[in-house]
Amino acid sequence: MRTSVRNPLAWFGKLLNRSTQYVATDTVTGESQTFTILDNIAPDWSSSGYRGGMSIPGGWRAANLIADLLGSVPWDAYRQYGGKPLEVLEPTPPLLEQPNPPDTRMTTFSSLALDYLWEGNAVGVYAARNAQGWPTAVIPVPASMVGVRRITEPGMSQIPVGELEYSIGTLRLSAYDVLHVKGPCEPGALRGMGVLEAHLSTLNLAHEQNRQARSLSRHGVPTGFLKSDNADLTEDEAKKLKARWLESQRDRTIAVLNSTTTFEPLSWNPNELQLVEARRFSLTDFELIFGLPVGWLGGMNSARQYSNIEQDAVNLLKYSLGGPLARFEQALSLAFPRGTTVKANLDSLLRSDTLTRYQAHAIGLDKGFLTLDEVREMENRPPLPEPPAPPAPPAPPGQDEQDPEAEEAQP
Repeated sequence: MRTSVRNPLAWFGKLLNRSTQYVATDTVTGESQTFTILDNIAPDWSSSGYRGGMSIPGGWRAANLIADLLGSVPWDAYRQYGGKPLEVLEPTPPLLEQPNPPDTRMTTFSSLALDYLWEGNAVGVYAARNAQGWPTAVIPVPASMVGVRRITEPGMSQIPVGELEYSIGTLRLSAYDVLHVKGPCEPGALRGMGVLEAHLSTLNLAHEQNRQARSLSRHGVPTGFLKSDNADLTEDEAKKLKARWLESQRDRTIAVLNSTTTFEPLSWNPNELQLVEARRFSLTDFELIFGLPVGWLGGMNSARQYSNIEQDAVNLLKYSLGGPLARFEQALSLAFPRGTTVKANLDSLLRSDTLTRYQAHAIGLDKGFLTLDEVREMENRPPLPEPPAPPAPPAPPGQDEQDPEAEEAQP
């Protein structure tokens, strides 16, 4: 049996030796900033792995929509032994309730989900175990900092041949110590594929559209040149002519050119560029990339047709969250004993609107497969108080009077 660690950071914390610092100096402004090195891990500056994609509004919205949903749903562990009825473990295991103290469950799972979406992998290192050796805490690690390989020959690693080895800096860990949620991948692949790997060209196109929009907004006109037939035009006069032209277009005023000067555009005007349509199509690309129903981000088909809020949530669950949820559930289930499975509690996501719920409750009460207290529990209401006992019915006349002869006959 492995050694139990009570403090979630006691085992992994010794790796975070903040003993080395780097000072980064801007050679232009002279400003300096100090960064601390996490021994065997990485410096503590922010990773810019998928910041480029998150800087695009469609990428930000799509990634946060899915990541926040994955982070907000509660996770439950269910156990079933020897044909007995399935039972939920209460209280919720700490690995599912607050896996990385002091961070909340939302913070931990949503950050893992972002890595899963963009990098194709969500990775965490188990930092504490209970007395039976099962994990109780996990520290998320950026997937871009993690390497993985299969040990195929003796001597390659201290890990046995045939098992996986995860590397984080100089740290080497077995699959026993790592939570790895793998995204879509080829058969036998050790790493999953994410948006950055599969759709980098689409992201570059969206960035280029944003650049075009910024250029039009900044200059007010497409890129072009001013042509002058004045052979005596000096360089200073040309610069002043350009400055006056840009100033008039920036203020949206009428430009005045003399008979010897003309403007020749080198790119399309906004109508020819169809910038609005192109950016809307880019939103459709993000909806397809992240698996969102078309129209959720305002793409080409922005008329979202659904019957009610419940059906809308069902479509999101079926076509967008089903795969990521299943991968997280199965990866987390491996951290528990055999016979215990982890499931996401989707009640809040699938909760109907008030009218639909009350109509369903009425059907259940009418058909007799729901009780009033069960309905109130579904609505997070306490049970109704027990009704007072009805008064005893009055005794028939003469029943309380005892026959004197009967009393004498009693022993």
